[in-house]
Amino acid sequence: MDRWVVKLFALVGTFLLPLICTLLPYKVSGYIARRGTSGKRMLSYLMCFGGGIFFGTYLLHMGPEVQTILRDALLDPYGITYPVAELIVGIGFFIVLFAEKLVLRWNKRRIRVKHKESRHQPSPMITVVNGADQTCGRSKCVRPPSEEMCPECIEGKQCAGDKEKM
Repeated sequence: MDRWVVKLFALVGTFLLPLICTLLPYKVSGYIARRGTSGKRMLSYLMCFGGGIFFGTYLLHMGPEVQTILRDALLDPYGITYPVAELIVGIGFFIVLFAEKLVLRWNKRRIRVKHKESRHQPSPMITVVNGADQTCGRSKCVRPPSEEMCPECIEGKQCAGDKEKM
């Protein structure tokens, strides 16, 4: 094979493998939610694996290449001895860290607000049809206020409790 074809496969693989390993936990999130604590542990392991793939990709491939490019284009011509590539990586790491913390804090606040709203909703109307309880077709969570909201209600989807009772 030509050299450019090998480079193209390497480039595509370098992009796809970390992407798949990072998105895998989101794809299996329903299964993980049903597993409870062991599912959360599994999600944590999968996220660490995806992060490790990204980190390994940087250390083995991208880091040395960025250092070479910066050395040839910026450091050697201007006589700079400061490790600029490592500084850029450090700044990028903290930008991603702060963005993740902000998103997590915003998401927790959004879930808390939705949970408070659901507690203030009137209880569903229940009618008896052919000896079976039927809940009206509202999209609010039908669980009692003493329990947590179901995952569908937290995400704003149709309540699973409505489907079970209908």
